Amino acid sequence: MSSDGSKQHLDNFVQIGMYKEDLERLKQAVSSSTCRSLSEYCRKLLLNKPVSIFYRSQSFDAFIEEAIALRKEMETMRQGGMFTPDGEKRLIALQEEIKQCINKIYDYVRQDRKEPGNG
Repeated sequence: MSSDGSKQHLDNFVQIGMYKEDLERLKQAVSSSTCRSLSEYCRKLLLNKPVSIFYRSQSFDAFIEEAIALRKEMETMRQGGMFTPDGEKRLIALQEEIKQCINKIYDYVRQDRKEPGNG
């Protein structure tokens, strides 16, 4: 899209030289943005247009990974049919782990709201 919103083909190209390290940093910046390509990212920067950046919470990502692992393990146990006494104990332990994870989320969100500038 052109700056006036009409769809046009890009027929002018700019080529620049970069050190390998700088190119890797640029690619990392592109991957953390909403831009679909290196070209789109560079065009926005060169034309002083806003670039949206993803900010990820490592704590939340860790929780999601843990929750997925718990869900898969519980699904495997469920598909196994009848529970043995050991299976039932394991299921109870998994439920306790889930409860602890939920409490961690609650504490994280509550702490985030208490920090200055949040809500």
